[in-house]
Amino acid sequence: MVQVPPCRRVFLVDDHPVVLAGVKSMVEAQRDLKVVGVAGDAESAINGIRETDPHVVVMDVSLPGTNGIALVERLRQEFPQLSALALTVHEESAYVHQLLQAGARGFILKRSAAEELIHAIRSVLAGGIYIDPTIAAKILSAPKVPVASAETLSEREISVIKLVAKGYSNKEVSAQLSLSVKTIETYRARAAEKLGLRTRAALVRYATLEGWMVE
Repeated sequence: MVQVPPCRRVFLVDDHPVVLAGVKSMVEAQRDLKVVGVAGDAESAINGIRETDPHVVVMDVSLPGTNGIALVERLRQEFPQLSALALTVHEESAYVHQLLQAGARGFILKRSAAEELIHAIRSVLAGGIYIDPTIAAKILSAPKVPVASAETLSEREISVIKLVAKGYSNKEVSAQLSLSVKTIETYRARAAEKLGLRTRAALVRYATLEGWMVE
């Protein structure tokens, strides 16, 4: 007997009905994904997410009258287990950094192919960070700031930095590594000092260059 893979719940947010219908069609064509709700504005999205308890929200971060960064932060605060995948036309790497700092788990361009969108959804559902290849290329080609080698870090410091770069809070890293929040803060600060990295965006770029984001 062939086992049917369990469906992961997906919620969609976009104020353009045509885009919403297209994305919904793509997602529902997958046996392991199920669209449990859609919304065209921030408040409807919050209410819908509260009612349907999705695993991931694929959201346009340019909704009318809404600050996309603030919305991602709100989702992270109200639904800490929810993964947010930003769907947008913005290609500026600085915008990606802001979204990741706000708590987004991924970033994909609206012009990306259907296969890429599905890959992005599955990547964030698996616990990873997904950055659209077009944007990733820009991030990796940016002027490089000399930093120390990862060899200067202890195994524990590397474990902490990997998780922080993937968007986990100190409390979440603490739970995953079975260490106190204070200890995580110490490892994080020590690693950042060794590498000369002061922001989460810098950590994300460093982790991407090291190949840690796909582990």
